This record gives sequence, structure tokens and C-alpha cells, in this order.
Amino acid sequence: MQISLKQIRYFLAAAETGQFSAAAAKAYVTQTTITAAIRELEAILGMKLFLRHHASGVSLTVEGQKFLHHAYNIVAAVNSAIHDPGLISQDVSGRVRFGATPTMLGSYVVPAIAQFASAYPQIEVEVIELERPALEAALLSGQVDIGVLWLINIDKPLDFHSLPLTRSRRQLWLSASHPLLKKRNISLSDINELPYVLYNADETPRNTLLFWQQAGLEPNIRYRVSSVEAVRSLVAQGMGVTILSDVIHRPFSSEGLRIETRSLMNGLPSIEIGLAWSKEQALSHAADAFKTFMELTFSGPGLGAKVS
Repeated sequence: MQISLKQIRYFLAAAETGQFSAAAAKAYVTQTTITAAIRELEAILGMKLFLRHHASGVSLTVEGQKFLHHAYNIVAAVNSAIHDPGLISQDVSGRVRFGATPTMLGSYVVPAIAQFASAYPQIEVEVIELERPALEAALLSGQVDIGVLWLINIDKPLDFHSLPLTRSRRQLWLSASHPLLKKRNISLSDINELPYVLYNADETPRNTLLFWQQAGLEPNIRYRVSSVEAVRSLVAQGMGVTILSDVIHRPFSSEGLRIETRSLMNGLPSIEIGLAWSKEQALSHAADAFKTFMELTFSGPGLGAKVS
């Protein structure tokens, strides 16, 4: 039985957060997935990596602390290999017109774009921020080569190739002092009368109202804001709660106040983030190199996503 990169990453997430639940949120997987991966890793290594503390999470054993250094070296080596300029031919040059919705550009892809620009200076990346309908139109017309967005939002999926990069859970956001934190299980019915902060961008209102309607409930929308930082601030101040993707969650607001997250019993479906490009517009060599880099960066070795 071999150790997988997933197991290493989940181990590091647990070691860095000190909780399997927080590690699950960080890795965008379930707590059961984290727990199972750690158990398999411990079985392969023949040693206990964590001490389980029922009240306060987990801590590394002596063996776990030793393995931690090896785990960081493994991930560093893999990341170095992924971003090795030799992975993509240095003969490839040109320009990539890359489109992104505001949420994706503000919370997700900028570090990867910077890494690509550093590794492949001969390829110029033009970044264009567009709302999803305009991004689709620009991709179909050839004004944009490739874009990143919530794949579920694409109006005409048959017109595009798509490449999933990751899945992101949707969770309840609330202030660090919110009374609901004392509740073991939280459902939509527990929050439907609470002041709700609606992130009024990237078609979030449409997707939000959909899962509320499916539950036969309606949120008490008190705030409609287009800035995700404003959402964080309102939630952290205890002014309201919201349900949003883990991709745009940050543990602290700009004021330094903590923002907690909790899973809901209703089992909200995760949403897929991915690349899209027109079936009628062939990718240039530069755009194809960019697509390959993004796939490797977000999927990782052995986790390659399927192109549709």
C-alpha cells in the first residue's frame, strides 16, 4: 500500500489546524474523508501521528512531529515539479486572454496567475474581469481564450469544453460569539428568521434562493452587498449570517474579527469551479499551456480532472 499525495495534504491540514473538522474545511472535503485518510496513513507508516482530544481537537505525537518535516518536504518537491518551466515547452510564447468572474478573480486564481507569469515570462497573460453572462459571450466570440467560473452557472454548457478544478462546500458563516455555535446540529430552519447577508454578485442570489426554496423556506434578507469583504465584516460584527462557498471564506474580517463556519444538516450541494473555453474556438499554444498549468496547480499529481 502506497502513501498518496492526498493523504499527505490532509495530514498537513490537520496538523496546521489542530482539528479534523477545520482540516476538512481547509481541504474542501468532509471530516470523514480526513479521518479515513489519517487512519490509512497511520496504518501504512505503522505509527500513531495524532493524539485525539475530544474537547480540543488533535495534536501531533512525537512521531507525527517528525513526519511533519518530511511531509512539508514532499509537498515542496511536488510543487517545485509542477511549476518547473521544463514542464511546458519554453518554445511556447504568445498571449493568453484569461477571463474570470469577480468572485473567482478576487478569491481564487490570482496566486496561480502570478506563478504562471513567473515561470513562463515569454507568455503574456491578459486578465479580464467579467460577469458570467459577459464572460460566456466573450469566450464564444473569441475575445477571451479561456475563463474560470462556477461551472453550474454556465447557461449553454453544450457550447463549451470545461475542466473542473475543484469542488467547494457551502457553509454557514457566523460571528465568533453567535449563539448558534453552541448548537450541535444546525439547519436552515434555525436561521431563516435571522438577519441574512446576501452576497449580491456572481449570481449568488439565484443559487442562494434556489436551495432555500427547495427547503420550503425563505431567508430574512436584511443586507444585499456586492463586496465579499462587506459580507465578512457584517457577519463578523454579528449583524447577520450568510451561506457561502469555502473558497471565499476567510477566518477574519478586515477588522480582525473572527468568522466561524458550520456545516448545515440540510446537506447543501458543493459547487464546482472550473475552466471553460469555446468548442468553436481552438486554444492557441499559449492558452493550452496556461490550461495545463492551471490543471496541474489545482488538481495536483494523480488528481487530474476530466475534460468535457
